[in-house]
Amino acid sequence: MRLAAFVISLLLLAGTVDPTQGWLIALVVVTGIAALRPRLAPPWSLRPAIGLRLASFVLAVLLLAGTVDASREWLIALTAVSGFAMIWPRLISVPLYEERRRRWPDWRGGWDWDWEWDRSDWR
Repeated sequence: MRLAAFVISLLLLAGTVDPTQGWLIALVVVTGIAALRPRLAPPWSLRPAIGLRLASFVLAVLLLAGTVDASREWLIALTAVSGFAMIWPRLISVPLYEERRRRWPDWRGGWDWDWEWDRSDWR
């Protein structure tokens, strides 16, 4: 999703596509999905965070709403933020939830294996 947001913002900046409502809606949807960071494993589990992905989403929403004009300066800012969000998404990140990490058992030790067995059980 982050790559798609970067490509769409590059296309808008280069003038290949016009910043019409359809392209801006596509940009808002793609950056919104990237900002919410959905997981596939537990269904309906979202992991939003305040960071560069959210910044690119906010810029896309501002462009779609018409709050800011889709001028070259705003498209450069959108491309820069979405590019950094694609390459380095946790440059600025404040999680809005407490992430539970999976604890894997330590298989390296802790077992009392007795390898010195006598042959009294074997006949």
